[in-house]
Amino acid sequence: MPHTATALATRTPAREAELAALAAGHAQRFPWYRDLLLGRGALGSGDLADLPLIGTDLLAARYYTAGHPQLPDASVYHTSGTSGGQRKRILYSPADDDAYVAQRRELFREFTRTVPRGAVAVADLGTGHAAASARRVFLELGFQAHDIDFTRPVDEHVAKLNEWRPDVFFTMPMILDRLLQARPGLDIRPRKIMVVGDVAPPAWRAHVADRFGLEPADVLDVFGSIEIGAIAHSCAQTGLYHFHDHIVPEVLPPEELTGRTENDRVPSHQEGSGALLLTSLTRGYFPAIRYVTGDAVTGLRRIHHDGREVFAFERIDGRLAGDLKHGERISNHDLAQIMAEVFPGSPFEAADDDGLVIRVVADTVDHDRLAAIRSAVDRRAPDVAQMIASGLVGPVRVIGVSPDGLRSGHAKRRLDLKEG
Repeated sequence: MPHTATALATRTPAREAELAALAAGHAQRFPWYRDLLLGRGALGSGDLADLPLIGTDLLAARYYTAGHPQLPDASVYHTSGTSGGQRKRILYSPADDDAYVAQRRELFREFTRTVPRGAVAVADLGTGHAAASARRVFLELGFQAHDIDFTRPVDEHVAKLNEWRPDVFFTMPMILDRLLQARPGLDIRPRKIMVVGDVAPPAWRAHVADRFGLEPADVLDVFGSIEIGAIAHSCAQTGLYHFHDHIVPEVLPPEELTGRTENDRVPSHQEGSGALLLTSLTRGYFPAIRYVTGDAVTGLRRIHHDGREVFAFERIDGRLAGDLKHGERISNHDLAQIMAEVFPGSPFEAADDDGLVIRVVADTVDHDRLAAIRSAVDRRAPDVAQMIASGLVGPVRVIGVSPDGLRSGHAKRRLDLKEG
């Protein structure tokens, strides 16, 4: 039975009062959240188990595309990912922005402590909050800060990087893979590399470190989301991912969220494994209490590190629901709709295998069907389309397989299948 955060965390009157105040603040900002609390009889409760789960369907109906006139000072960030061609609208208060920058700044300050201030730092990211905030973080750390417009062709990215020769480089794994394949080649010698946005397992980080003549500890994997902000980061000393202090994590059995049967559940024999839920103690303009991230993680635990107690986990096993990523987001709903239109009735699965790969049960995938899928992805996820057009990520790949060629077995579809 997986541990939940309420089992892992020490329940104290002070923590319960903090969570009760957090829930009350969200109830004041978002009337629909107050209605949820009232419906559960949880108004005023500081026990996480009493509070409702905040999932994708609820957010799509109440938050992502809704107007929020009660929050006039909000900064709005848009990202692809909602169904029906609409983009997600994620709100940040000035305090949310400041908290996020402070969390990233403290992490990066420690990670780059051997790099002298005044050195060059470059961010080459996609869209969203991480990209919008990176320059401010670097400037506040005392670096010469540059960023690269993700809409520019990949050869321009390479040329700018070769010109600036960053000591600190912040990018996405998928973008870095493309940069390393580009010709003319990338010729930089960064001392520290941070990546965010895609899965970056230890073997990938070790390969990147070797490519640049670094130690694996010089490549930092940063886990975040536009909804929550800063979430966690890899730790070379423990081999685990450590959560930021403002995060209270939980895991639940995936079938409790998805309606799968016991036979369909994500296999794991480890304690603390399952669907990840997050509560942020600092996020104001997003209802970040028991937020269902859509990620499956392994090994959530509480550890002692450097004289303090932190929440940590071993790895992200994949996605259970919500959005796929191909540089930027495309919703599972939209992808399922596209496949139903182009390959009606055909089982399929989507996987992260150096980019988005769709395996569909079909004798062949002819040119017309492939073009139809790619065109539909472009229409429904314009940020993905722009990154493909710029050459920062490759085209979506579609492969025809036999019925027993699906790695997810007999399920009609499995999105974000973990590659072996």
